[in-house]
Amino acid sequence: MRDPYLYDDADVLVNLGGIKDPELLHKAEADITNLAMMGIYNQQYEKFNTDTLKDIHRAIFGQIYDWAGEFRTIQMIKQEDVLGGDTVRYACPKEIKKQLTASMKEIAKLKRNGQNDKDVVFRLVRIIAQIWQTHPFREGNTRNVIVFAVLLAKSIGFEVDHELFKAHSAYVCSALVWASQGIYAKYEYLERIFFDAILHDDITSDETDVPAAGKYEKVGDYLVRDYKERPHEYQDHDRSRK
Repeated sequence: MRDPYLYDDADVLVNLGGIKDPELLHKAEADITNLAMMGIYNQQYEKFNTDTLKDIHRAIFGQIYDWAGEFRTIQMIKQEDVLGGDTVRYACPKEIKKQLTASMKEIAKLKRNGQNDKDVVFRLVRIIAQIWQTHPFREGNTRNVIVFAVLLAKSIGFEVDHELFKAHSAYVCSALVWASQGIYAKYEYLERIFFDAILHDDITSDETDVPAAGKYEKVGDYLVRDYKERPHEYQDHDRSRK
């Protein structure tokens, strides 16, 4: 069975512009979503729940995909160079809503008291990693979850440098991958940029000899400059069982 999100005659996501060239779609998507994200960072939400996550995704991608804001209906895999070609284990479609509900319950517990800012951001990092690992949408999960995180942090009173995430997008992607490895998860890379963007303060790190200019150059031993964006691939369970 072919991925239903792709054109029948091209390995490109069906889009509102009818673009079947992957490079052209990549450029169009980047231009459209960058403009959309600039606007949405000025929005405010009273609640941060599953509906808000879907609304943000729709606001970012609604001008290019008609399924924006809708949960994916297929299982996916994606080769990650930072994992040596392995994939993150995303949620099965039927588990998406359940996993997000659990994450949103943790969000409701985030409360600042004037003395617990580091603890709040510490917990926020783990919640955002959980949501990202769920990967609720067919495309655009990283941009969606970062916008969600920025607006959430602002809603509880933080001043957030959201441009930091944009400037180091490849680092963010790789850091999210490592923070989504279950019992093997490494959160320090994601913590580093979240603490810098939200608290404007370095976290305690064993890598004290790393200069400020180079702190986003590596995730573990992986050089971020080598990052290559790879497409998600449809995982046909029937075919894999055969």
